[in-house]
Amino acid sequence: MRVLTHLLIMTVVAATLTACMVGPNYERPSMTVVEDWHADLKYKSIAQPSLAEQAWVDVFQDEQLRSVLQQALAQNKDLLIAIERIEESRAIHRVSRSALFPSLDLELNSERERESDLTNTDATRSDEFFFGPTARWELDLWGKNRRANNAAYAQYLASEYGAQAVRLSLIADVCQAYFELQGVDGRLQINYSTLDSRKQAMVIAEKRFRGGLTSKLEVKQAEVEFAATRASVPLVEQSKLVVENQLSVLMGLPPQHLTLDSSLEDQYIPTSVLAGLPSSLLQRRPDIMQAEQNLVSASEFVGVAKARLFPNIAITGSLGNETSEFSDLLDSDGKFWILNVDIAMPLFNAGARQAELTAAESRFNQSRLRYEAEVIDALREVSNSLNQFYKSGESLQAQLALQKASEEYLSLATKRYRNGVLAYLDVLDAQRRLFDAQLDASLSRQAQLFALVDLYKALGGGWDPTVIEATEEP
Repeated sequence: MRVLTHLLIMTVVAATLTACMVGPNYERPSMTVVEDWHADLKYKSIAQPSLAEQAWVDVFQDEQLRSVLQQALAQNKDLLIAIERIEESRAIHRVSRSALFPSLDLELNSERERESDLTNTDATRSDEFFFGPTARWELDLWGKNRRANNAAYAQYLASEYGAQAVRLSLIADVCQAYFELQGVDGRLQINYSTLDSRKQAMVIAEKRFRGGLTSKLEVKQAEVEFAATRASVPLVEQSKLVVENQLSVLMGLPPQHLTLDSSLEDQYIPTSVLAGLPSSLLQRRPDIMQAEQNLVSASEFVGVAKARLFPNIAITGSLGNETSEFSDLLDSDGKFWILNVDIAMPLFNAGARQAELTAAESRFNQSRLRYEAEVIDALREVSNSLNQFYKSGESLQAQLALQKASEEYLSLATKRYRNGVLAYLDVLDAQRRLFDAQLDASLSRQAQLFALVDLYKALGGGWDPTVIEATEEP
């Protein structure tokens, strides 16, 4: 009973003393964030729901793309690795948290001792057996274990945010690969169609030459254009294979042929988008939030290093039966207990612990700079992609107008050539212009879709930050 009383008193004293924690308490770095996005257009930031607050299924409305995204989110290896990191961090946090509580083991040990004849004239051999629980508790007077626990929890949150960053990057990569495959398909069809029309033109030129209506020059001109178009086809076909392989791997599948049911022209592109306020990035970008949790962890480890400069106090105890005969191990007369209080005060370590504190402070400063760099880089990404979205839209409209004009130009040139007003070289020039205009229009449409994806990613769309914010300590 007296032992329990002593333990209770020491526990109350320890609980009172452990209210103290040395080291800094984390505060988010003060950063000046611009009020408006830097973009080369007449765009004004307003505090309204932005593109990022829409679910990805609402932004990307192609049904086949949605199916591809679901496959990627379920099977992509990089994302699965990131999810496993969450499990690892959760387990590490549990290990760290256990240091806050006493440890209790059930111990069974035996000892046999033979005394030396040189030191004892009546040397004997003795046995000793012990069975019972043993306990140890390190009193966290300076907050070392609590700081370490906080750091582990921050790392756990960082792994959660890191997985969301991987998920968001995966969504962006899949969408861009999907749109690129649609674009390559479309440009391949343009090449095939142009190749077919130039083959027909070459046949017509040959017939007209044999009929004495044209010179050999027009035949050679038609052959040159046909050969030039045919030479470009294998390059586009190779590009298609590369993009198919990329999209397959993103889906967690081996490289394979993929058939798409729609084209770039079928994709919905909004005429305008809202980007919200620049300050919202701090609570929307998972990579920024991951960097902040790494900073929190680094701050807590400064406290851990500082606490190591102070005395360490631990309570150990055993309670059980001790006997010299194994058969008497459970005899009630063999009751045994021991209570130890260990106090270790660092006196001399050649400056090692002070150096550990300096290193921890330096790691904190590095983490702070990385966090600030993440914020600045995020602002750059949004500025670039926001500007690109609108400028690529302007470029697309200009390219579509050019394509329409090129179609009319080719139609008029062909009619005038047949009437003998223009030379065949003018028709070839009109064909080249239309071919280039069609390819450029396809690339411009793809560029605007890419910009939409980049903007969605840069704004931190596709996830709900409150899900992790509400996560309790595991």
